[in-house]
Amino acid sequence: MSGTRIEHPHGTVTEIFSFQYSRLIVMTMGRGAEQLVPAWRVGNFVVNLYVQAITHIMMTTCCVGDFQWPVSRDSLVIRIGERSFAFVMLGLMYGLQLHEDCDEDTVDTLERVFIKFSDYANLLDDGAKGYPYSEYELAYWATVRPVVERIARVKLGKNWRLMEGNEAASLSKVLRTSATTKTVSNAMVAGFLKPMHVDSFVVRMPDRRKRYTDSEKVFSSISAITDVVNSLEGFWKITPGDRQALEDADREDGSVNTSRIKLWKLNKLGLAFVLRQKSKLLG
Repeated sequence: MSGTRIEHPHGTVTEIFSFQYSRLIVMTMGRGAEQLVPAWRVGNFVVNLYVQAITHIMMTTCCVGDFQWPVSRDSLVIRIGERSFAFVMLGLMYGLQLHEDCDEDTVDTLERVFIKFSDYANLLDDGAKGYPYSEYELAYWATVRPVVERIARVKLGKNWRLMEGNEAASLSKVLRTSATTKTVSNAMVAGFLKPMHVDSFVVRMPDRRKRYTDSEKVFSSISAITDVVNSLEGFWKITPGDRQALEDADREDGSVNTSRIKLWKLNKLGLAFVLRQKSKLLG
C-alpha cells in the first residue's frame, strides 16, 4: 500500500498509502438546498507526507487523480462507513469511498494513517451503523451528511461555519484548496518556503498512545492552507483562531491523557509570499 520516498533539494515526499479505484465526493455547502457532486474524481487515492529537511515542518496531503486536499491534526476525518470517510475543513466537506472490493486490512491501514495525522473519529466505534442506504448509493451521503455536520459543529465550535454562496462559489473554493495544497507542499520541499515564512505554536490534543512522528517534527495546521484560500477570496488577513489554540494548550484536562503537539502555519510574510505565487488564481 505504501510506495516510494522521493528526495527533493530541501526535503522528502513519501507515499504512505495508496489504493486504486476510489471515489471522491464533494459536498458543497451553502444556505438553502444541500448540494452534492457525486463523483468529483474517480481513480487512485494516495496519501503523501511532505517533510522539509531544515525546519522539520511537514504536511500530509490526499489526492484522487489530479485533485489534492490537506489533512492535519486540527482538521476532521470521520469514518462513517465500512469503506467511507468524510473530511471536514473550514467551509468544506469531502467524502471518500474506497472500492467495495477493498479488504479490511487495507482500510485498517488507512485508519492508522488518519489516527496519526488528523483529528480522527470512527462512527462505527460508537455503534452508528445501519444507515438506511448502501454506502455506494447517492442517497447515503445525503443521509450521513447531517451527522457529520453535527460532529463538526461540536468539535470545531466557533471556528466552524458553513460556506456561503452558490454551488459555483463552493466549487471555486474546492479548486483553490487543491491548487493551494499543491503550491504550499511543493514549496516546502523545493526550498521556496523559508523558515521566515512560518510560525509554529503548540496545542494540546488527546494522547492516542503517542501515535505521532518524532517530537522534532512540526505538523501543519489546516490554516496553512485555509488562510491562503480565504485570502484569495478577498479576505486579506490571517484567519482567527490561533489565540484560542494557545489558550487551550495551557488548559489542563484531567479527564483524558493529553500531549502537547507542535503545529505550523504561514505568518503574514509567508501568506504574502504564497499569494504572490498564486496570484493567477484570483481570476
